[in-house]
Amino acid sequence: MNFIYNFFMNTDFIYSGFMQTGFWGNTLYSYILSIMFFLVYLGILHFLKNVVIGRLKAMAKKTETDLDDLAVELLAKFRWFEYQLLAFYMAVRHLNRDPLFNKILIFALLIVFTYKAILIIHHLISYWVNKIAAQRNLSVAAKASVANSTRIILNAVVWVAAALFVLDNLGVNISAVLTGLGIGGVAVALAAQAILGDLFNFFVILLDKPFTIGDFVVSNETSGEIEHIGLKSTRIRSISGEIVVVSNSNLLASRIKNFRQMTSRRVTFKTGVVYQTKPECLRRIPALIKEAVTAQKEAEFERTNLSTLGDFSVDFETVYHMTSPDYNLYMASHEKILLAIMDAFTKEGIEFAYPTQTLFVNGGAKSAP
Repeated sequence: MNFIYNFFMNTDFIYSGFMQTGFWGNTLYSYILSIMFFLVYLGILHFLKNVVIGRLKAMAKKTETDLDDLAVELLAKFRWFEYQLLAFYMAVRHLNRDPLFNKILIFALLIVFTYKAILIIHHLISYWVNKIAAQRNLSVAAKASVANSTRIILNAVVWVAAALFVLDNLGVNISAVLTGLGIGGVAVALAAQAILGDLFNFFVILLDKPFTIGDFVVSNETSGEIEHIGLKSTRIRSISGEIVVVSNSNLLASRIKNFRQMTSRRVTFKTGVVYQTKPECLRRIPALIKEAVTAQKEAEFERTNLSTLGDFSVDFETVYHMTSPDYNLYMASHEKILLAIMDAFTKEGIEFAYPTQTLFVNGGAKSAP
């Protein structure tokens, strides 16, 4: 384009009196040439937008990767106003421009294309966050919560960086601004260290996944289903129905039991019988309990052993496994097992023990007559 501009400027045509008429520091010929350049640049940009990008979009649809689709989407985000502004700047850069006009033009370019860069970075952030969330095997609600929270933080960082970039290009000394932000940041960090701790632990929850939305957890005295994971706190729907709000720091600092990831349930219980039970009956107790356990479809018997001789009972310990983590199914099966044991003991004449004390009184010896 510089070659074409110099070629036209060296022709004799421009030396005619009319074409040498000056307006605002430039000849009429220079303005006509700038208009021509503007139309040429606009035509090239129009070709790129409507033809080249269209063909790239068609090619991207045929590939398996989505990176080329992302690149085409980013290119397609540029609008006609931005193309026209870019063509206008390229067309008038050879003219002698008024300093005020030049500042306004540079300011317009800076604001428009900085804002466009922010939108493109936001799109890249959304793409990255959604990609990471998809790989974490989260539920739909959890993906939305995590993605929205992460986007808010990263987008805020982008806006701050963009503001500093604009101020720096406008001639503002951002060193003082950064120093002020640093001092203010230290003060804010000291005043809001609990909030920042919760914010940090939000990302720990996101990356480490100790629990996700929909998991049933027990933490200290709180037990219930995770309903929301936020930047500062996590909401748990308790068994009794109310919402319990726990800060992310306190939640991760406690010991968490996550029942959603449990694939089976190990059940241990004790059965105590009275000391007056005959030895042959004691030997039959493991078989009776095993029969009661194996009668349940979801229960897998492991063992029953005489474990201790207690203060008032002979204790047997039984261990079995529920192949399903469903708590309601466990309670229903365990109830049937206990009832079956009671029926079997009743038939065998075996008595259950309960806390009792037997007092043996040794009568004194009779005195001689």
